[in-house]
Amino acid sequence: MSETAVVLCRVESSGNVGAICRAMATMGLRRLVFADCPVFDELAVRTWSLAAWSLYEQAEHYSSLTEALAGFSYAAAFSRRAGRKRKETLDVRTWADLMVLRQPEKLALVFGNERDGLSSAELAVCDDAVAIPTDELLPSLNISHAVQLAAWELRRQELPLLPGGRQSAARAQIDRAVQLICNSMEANGLFKLGGREDTGVFLRELSARAGLSDTELARLQKLLTKHAVLGRIHE
Repeated sequence: MSETAVVLCRVESSGNVGAICRAMATMGLRRLVFADCPVFDELAVRTWSLAAWSLYEQAEHYSSLTEALAGFSYAAAFSRRAGRKRKETLDVRTWADLMVLRQPEKLALVFGNERDGLSSAELAVCDDAVAIPTDELLPSLNISHAVQLAAWELRRQELPLLPGGRQSAARAQIDRAVQLICNSMEANGLFKLGGREDTGVFLRELSARAGLSDTELARLQKLLTKHAVLGRIHE
């Protein structure tokens, strides 16, 4: 994330720039680049950026997008516009997954003007077009929100689990729990007419799809083995 930059091309609103600084800072992005942008109202930028004001102070300024991207190894253009002559568009989630594989050293996230986005010429300067899926009734995102979502998709790829965070049980653990559950059921006569294999497959797939933690898996095992015993007692 430290080598990743947000490049704003022909962006006009000082308030948006301040909000973008905040969005970047919360996701760990620190490099802001302006391409063909006007002079901004610094009071408005400071008002909206709050503690992220330093990102604006340290921002780089270029007269064109081509000049702004010269030092980057890869540039992703964020745009909701499509057309026959425009680049094939990647879903933002697919794009973020690809970044893990490609691992570009110097990555630029490019965003266009608030009213008309990136032009075809500006899009052509970039390497990929990326879209954030939105509802058809209101497809346009505020540019600061688009920056926030794009940055989050990158950040989630490298975030470790929070301390004490929930982890899904390993497949081997699931297999052991299912085996014990089925053993208990069988010992209590619940498979007299067959069905153990199908039941085992069902429980394993259910546990994996649900993403049960070790604790949840242990509780499920205890519940079902106890139920099997009680079912036998009440026969």
